[in-house]
Amino acid sequence: MSESRKPVPVPDDPSRYLRCMEEVRDRLRLVKSVTSRQFTTGREFADAEFVFLQLREVLELIAFASLTANKEKYSAAHAKFATHWNAKWMLADLEKVNPEFYPMPVGKPQEQADGIKHFPVVSGEFLAKDDFILLYDKCGEVLHARNPFTDKSSTIDVLYPVTQWLSRIQTLLEIHVMHLLGGNKWVIFLPGSRSMLPKLPARKSP
Repeated sequence: MSESRKPVPVPDDPSRYLRCMEEVRDRLRLVKSVTSRQFTTGREFADAEFVFLQLREVLELIAFASLTANKEKYSAAHAKFATHWNAKWMLADLEKVNPEFYPMPVGKPQEQADGIKHFPVVSGEFLAKDDFILLYDKCGEVLHARNPFTDKSSTIDVLYPVTQWLSRIQTLLEIHVMHLLGGNKWVIFLPGSRSMLPKLPARKSP
């Protein structure tokens, strides 16, 4: 007698987005464990490579998450969107489809006199799109094996300390808004430890 199997449910776009964000959070924790000296490979160069590998994965996850938030229009323009792997190219393509695709960081909601909650604009430094591209390139430089015949310095200028890159990424994502084509928005809270749940539906801006 053959046993029937239930089809595996396909996650919806908000669930895909939240899974990307949860993985971002977990990888940022790994970076923190190295910068706080709670974890080490035992070799300084290997620690640096481990950190920048995690940061590059984080950037790619942010790009893929942005893709899931705008999948319908993006896939219509790029039939092979599932095979995209270069985060810089993906950001450029997403911007062509939706100029507001990039996460917009906001502060904690503040209740107004009329009872409506307002999300203030973040005043601190966060990972802007230009920072994203710069860090992505720097991660690649760190992770690629050094050419033994090059005259270039072995020191790679990554512009900011790793702790500052971490802070910029966290400020970008802690509470952020995703703008979807058609006026809908997702408000995403990235908690420090507990699982993320899609509590806020996409809503059309007034």
